[in-house]
Amino acid sequence: MKKEMKKKLKGITISKKAYNQICYLNTKIKNHEKILLNIKKSGCAGFKYSIEFFENKKNLKTIKFNINKIQIYILKKNINFLDGIEIDFKNTNLSKNFTFNNPNVKNVCGCGESFSVK
Repeated sequence: MKKEMKKKLKGITISKKAYNQICYLNTKIKNHEKILLNIKKSGCAGFKYSIEFFENKKNLKTIKFNINKIQIYILKKNINFLDGIEIDFKNTNLSKNFTFNNPNVKNVCGCGESFSVK
């Protein structure tokens, strides 16, 4: 009987700017080091990203990635959509926000608010 081969995960990368912003928010808001990276149905293309402080009180099935002091969790059902993603943080004159470079994205809507995956 053959054992089923598990797919090797590419993981998550975080730019220095994004890491610093998460650490800053961590100390200012909740003193919390667990982050949930998620996708939610939204917009004309299908999904949008969600990033939030996380307590796994619901015992959700997640995969954990450790990046220095930060623990990033992804729901197991979303790993195929988010594996290999790079999180960055952009600070322009008009806005400050996290950005996501996702190799799994197939299409992005015209306004850039939502995306579809392969």
